[in-house]
Amino acid sequence: MAHPSLSLQRAYSFAGGHHMRNLLWTLALGLVACSTPSGVTPISVPLQYKLQASPGEFTAAPPCAEVADVVVSDARTEKSLGKRFVEGRNAASAPVTASNDVAAWVRAGALDALKRAGAGTSKSVAPTLTISIDQITTSENVLHRSGYEGRIVFTAELQRAGSVCWKDRVDGFSENYGYSGSVENYQETLNHALDRAMIHLLANPDFRKAACSCGGA
Repeated sequence: MAHPSLSLQRAYSFAGGHHMRNLLWTLALGLVACSTPSGVTPISVPLQYKLQASPGEFTAAPPCAEVADVVVSDARTEKSLGKRFVEGRNAASAPVTASNDVAAWVRAGALDALKRAGAGTSKSVAPTLTISIDQITTSENVLHRSGYEGRIVFTAELQRAGSVCWKDRVDGFSENYGYSGSVENYQETLNHALDRAMIHLLANPDFRKAACSCGGA
């Protein structure tokens, strides 16, 4: 028969271990709850173009391809870039806006893509590439870190002497992951989406043909 004091010691040990496990479990749940924000705040992003796609993704332009200039306008009715929200919480989302000229950012990316593809931009008799920004959408899904998505849609035209010789709608999409509310992550995501849109544009057979022959040039 076990000694009474030994039985009491075992019971105390069991009770103490059970209490400790409950305490550790409660602390773990508390840490998870603390690491997930209860809400999000608005953020403003300075758009600065920097290549994100692999240079090899840009299709080389035909030797005859020439573009005199790139003219960009922002035709969006909704000027915000998107929204931030906390995953799994019934909390209000927060807007994401651009703190500088969106059209200038798109123009910088378009000029860089044309240069990488080897399309000339010097001949005044060549067609002008006009880009009308139709949509820019971002979403940031906030948890312990954030998942980012970005999309840009624009209408592109080649014009020469007032005549439109090619027109199409182009889009680009990208994803990213990292720290929440990161301006750098937003810039990377949107720059990659812009790169993807220009990659689609430069690979379009009709665009490539028109860049050589627009207006009979």
